[in-house]
Amino acid sequence: MSLYREKAVVLRSYKFGESDRIVVMLSENSGKIRAVAKGIRKTTSRIGARLETLSHVDVQLYRGRDLDTVRQVDLIDTHTALRINLKRLEQGLSMVEAVDKLTPDREPVPHVYTMLSRALRSLNDAASPLIVGAFYWKLLSSEGVAPALDDCVRCGSSTELCALNMQEGGILCRSCRSGTAVSDAALNILRQVSSGGLATALTLDESPAVREVNQLAMALMEAHLERKLRSVGLFDRHL
Repeated sequence: MSLYREKAVVLRSYKFGESDRIVVMLSENSGKIRAVAKGIRKTTSRIGARLETLSHVDVQLYRGRDLDTVRQVDLIDTHTALRINLKRLEQGLSMVEAVDKLTPDREPVPHVYTMLSRALRSLNDAASPLIVGAFYWKLLSSEGVAPALDDCVRCGSSTELCALNMQEGGILCRSCRSGTAVSDAALNILRQVSSGGLATALTLDESPAVREVNQLAMALMEAHLERKLRSVGLFDRHL
């Protein structure tokens, strides 16, 4: 086994043996890593609190054939403000769950690592009702599967755009409409998120348009993953 070091965000963990846990992390250079943290469930463990879900860490590991082994962990950020607020905690969990489902093991995705670490830091610093919807939309855009928003994908019209059809890959006009209805206000927010106006969009207050964007982004993410996201149900599925 070879020793290496990575910066990573902890996505989740689960029990392994009597006192160990498997920790799933998205790393900066090695992609998604699964590693054994030995003795982490013992009360005497010095690293247990450092490998909680949502933590940003600098971790040293031994590389194994199937599972790596955690050797040392230093905290970069625990995201304390995020953890003590139920709404923000739910939002953070929704983001890491989507990333966990979307990313394959051992495939470097530095852009996803950067997006996730920045999004969690932003969520920790300030609440935003739009942050998960915007994160999903940007994440899907980075994968090349976000719908086109400028013109009707069927006839090319740029007027009376009012529906989003995921199967057709974008927005539709009134004459061609099928799929999910989209309000002008929600469409404007989606365009803002997609075209470099993310920081401004994240300052928006809770509104019907913001809830609509969250629901659209959630539906698109679940359609792409072909599964339901459990964490999403905690914060916005029924809004």
